[in-house]
Amino acid sequence: MHRYKPVLYDVLLFLVAIFFVTIFSYTTSPLYTTLGDTPDSPIFQIIGKYWVQGYVSYQDLWDLKGPYIFLVNAVGYGITSDRYGVWMLQILFLFVTLVITYKTFLRYFNERNAFGLTVLSLAVLSYTYQGGNLTEEYLLPFLALAFYFIINWIHHYEYEVSIAHYTHHPSHACLYGMVLGLSLMSRLTNALPICGALLVISFVLLRHKAYKNFCNNVLSFIIGLALTTIPFLVYFYSKNALPEMWKGTFLYAARYAANTSYDLMEIDIHYFILSYFNSILLLSLSILILLRKKKATTSAILWFLTAALPFLWFCQGNGYGHYGTISYPLFTVSMIIISREQLTFLRLVVITFLLIGCASKVRFMYTMYTDWQDDHLIRYKTFLKQHPMIDYSSFVIYNDPHIYLDMGIRPSNPIFSIQDMGIERIPEWHTNIINSYQTHKTKWIVVDVEDYPVPAIQKILDDDYALIKYDKRNNLKLYNLRKE
Repeated sequence: MHRYKPVLYDVLLFLVAIFFVTIFSYTTSPLYTTLGDTPDSPIFQIIGKYWVQGYVSYQDLWDLKGPYIFLVNAVGYGITSDRYGVWMLQILFLFVTLVITYKTFLRYFNERNAFGLTVLSLAVLSYTYQGGNLTEEYLLPFLALAFYFIINWIHHYEYEVSIAHYTHHPSHACLYGMVLGLSLMSRLTNALPICGALLVISFVLLRHKAYKNFCNNVLSFIIGLALTTIPFLVYFYSKNALPEMWKGTFLYAARYAANTSYDLMEIDIHYFILSYFNSILLLSLSILILLRKKKATTSAILWFLTAALPFLWFCQGNGYGHYGTISYPLFTVSMIIISREQLTFLRLVVITFLLIGCASKVRFMYTMYTDWQDDHLIRYKTFLKQHPMIDYSSFVIYNDPHIYLDMGIRPSNPIFSIQDMGIERIPEWHTNIINSYQTHKTKWIVVDVEDYPVPAIQKILDDDYALIKYDKRNNLKLYNLRKE
């Protein structure tokens, strides 16, 4: 009977993945009728949808992210021609992540406890899974496997007495390189959880003068990095879109990250703790171990750096809860440490806290399912119905992306959404937006002036467009390109 248990747990984990994504990914799940209030997932879906139809990302449709997230969405829309293909891919990615997490726990716990802890790990993920289909979740299988290798390495290093117990397998470094490459191709900060571990591993190898092993790992790391970046670079170079891809993936993304900050005092304490719980917990455990043992063990330093790097980013970033998704594998490390150090009371506190937090998120999702409606989308559609003459083959809604997927409209300008918010974070982006709207003479533009009464393209609108309608109640203006 024992031999059937692995299959049973895999099936259960697959069902758990279906349930989780269906409940919490409101931007892609068939359970919800709207895309929610987040702009990111709709933007990724728009670019992916039209990429699979032959349009080139960055050249025809532009956003401030790496191409990996657009590729995933393109594959999803290639499967089903709608958002449900993305939903299916999310289930697959989460299932692989859960299987790896379960296998990691299985090295330290029996099957039942390993399965229970794997399901419990989703309690934190539920809080950081803000609408789903964000860059972080598509790194999770790679991060989970990377930490499977890192946990094994530090265990062998501290508990094995064999010769060269400190050596590190180069093939594992190839995976770390892939994680960095996919982070470069999505959001660079997604690689932060493994950076601390890589520093410690490198230090250990050099300290033991394992220069050959170190060089093999570096070479393997570079190979992994190349495998996940060069194909994208070659593709966009062949499409004459490499400069645009470079700006969206690196240049403006770096400016955006450098210009982001928020006041921690403005964030609810429960939101902060739950969003970044995994980093906070592992950081606290690392400090506790250092105090208990009264010396800096390699594992304590490794886990301290692993937790500290993403936590520091969280503290100076935008305060978005989904940033905490990348620390998902740290929960596995924390629960192993809690078990090893026999911190029984802390384990009960953690489990209780996570279940309460997850219950609050489930309650929020129920409200989303029963009561939530997209007020922006409603006012757009109400406004557009009053103007049947609009040619949607040459159309843009300035400052909001939600309408395109709902009405099946392809934006006729590459920079098609949240333009003015982007300028707040990246002032240099203003010139790109002006150039784009001067070059692409879209016939019809609806401007949302609710948050930005004077949009960045106002001079272009005044010079080249006629104001057809100003709906003061809905804060919407309709412009039509003047005939030359």
